[in-house]
Order: sequence, then C-alpha cells, then structure tokens
Amino acid sequence: MQKILFFGVIILFVLFTGSFSVAFGEMMTSNVGVSSGDVFRYGYTCYFNSNDPNAVSPVSFSSINQTDYFMINVTGVSGDSVSFETMMRGLNGSTSTGFCSMNVETGMASIMGYGGPTDAQNFYFMARGMGMMGKMFPSSASSPTINDTLSMPYSGGSRLTNHYVTSTTANGMMVNSDFYFDQVTGMMVQWRMETVQTSGNVLTNTTQMMKITSSSVWTIPEFSTFFVASVFIVGLPVSLLAGLGIIKFRRIRALKNGIYDF
Repeated sequence: MQKILFFGVIILFVLFTGSFSVAFGEMMTSNVGVSSGDVFRYGYTCYFNSNDPNAVSPVSFSSINQTDYFMINVTGVSGDSVSFETMMRGLNGSTSTGFCSMNVETGMASIMGYGGPTDAQNFYFMARGMGMMGKMFPSSASSPTINDTLSMPYSGGSRLTNHYVTSTTANGMMVNSDFYFDQVTGMMVQWRMETVQTSGNVLTNTTQMMKITSSSVWTIPEFSTFFVASVFIVGLPVSLLAGLGIIKFRRIRALKNGIYDF
C-alpha cells in the first residue's frame, strides 16, 4: 500500500509540475490575449456636419455607411505576433479584404490590402492584462499609455475595458481619438475619431466610429489559463491530503479491529 501511495504521489507531482509550467509558461512568454480562430465583428459608421451650405461629405463616407460589418479574423499567433485577416462587407454583398500582422510587444503592424480605417489599423491589439497607466506596447519607448479603466457593456456582457484618448491640433484642425480595449484579451472593442476643421466662421465636423457587435470569444463564459491552473494547484493538494486521510483512517480502524492485512 505504501509503495502504491508513493508512486501515486510521484505521478500527481509530475502532472502538477507539467501543467503548472505549461499554464504559466504561456502567460509569461506572450503578451497576446487572443487565439487563432477568434473572430470579431464591428459596426462602422461615419458622420458629417458643417455650417457651410456648400460643404460636401467625403466620398468614402457614403460607402462606409453602407457597411454591413467590418471583421477581424485571427489566423495565427506566434510569440507576441498576431496574424489576422480583415474584411469589410457591404450591404450589397461586396467585400474588401486585407492580410495583416501586428506585434503587441512593439506595436509594429503590417497591412496588405484593405486593413480598415487608416487611423485605427495600428491599434487593433494591445498587450493583454494591462491596466491604467500601463504601456499598450511594453517594449516600445514611444508606446501610448492607458488613461483609465472602466466597465463597459459589449457583446456577451460587461467587460473591464482600457481607454486611451489622444488629441492633436494643427493648422486649424483638431483631431480627437478614443480607443477602447478589452483588458483580458487586449482586443480593440471601440474606436472613435472626431475631426473639427475651423476656417474663419466655417466649422466642419467629421466623425468615424467602429464598435464591436459580436465576438466568438465572449459568447460563452471564459476560463483563462490562469484560472484553470489555479483550480488545479488548489485542488491537487486538497485531494492528496484527503486521500492520505482516508488511508490513515482505514489503517487505524484496522489496527483497532486486529486486522493486519496491509
């Protein structure tokens, strides 16, 4: 019996060590919070307003407002690099696609084809698990930092969300941008860019906005690698102690009854 118990403990220890190493190895070696096969869809709309009666909305706004959805499909993850495809589908069935990649450690992105709005396509992903004042791209000296963290309602329920805001003014034009990222996955969930152009008494305002409408990640309850590992870490010693307690109880009872068959 003692030999069986000894080998059982050894096997459990090996399994525990392997699972712990895999779980925490994945957590420590990558800043990526998404996985291959994850799909995210967004609504994409634009607005134009001007007090100039002769002002004309940008040509691109017309087609953008006929968008059915904009989609990001994660096709692969390697270290801190994410490979993904983009597709904008029109209400008439037309599509524009792109083949892209991004490193969430450095913030460097590569876009081939149609990668979505120019001012948003370098911010689809950020490092996972970052909070307020954390760097979006940990190894980049010029990385933006998160301004604040809040809970926001998105597909599948409320999510802890990071908010990054930036504002620039040059040549009578002010550009305000807001980016929101899911904190757990580092995925962009909302983007809004407002441009205000002033020329004398003429004021022109244009706004582009994308907001997530569905996600393959959040439609079911998430159990992160850390959570699974934690349950295993806590459950293993409890189960082992319980097993040892049962064996000890049986031995004591057997001794009291005069049974020596072990």
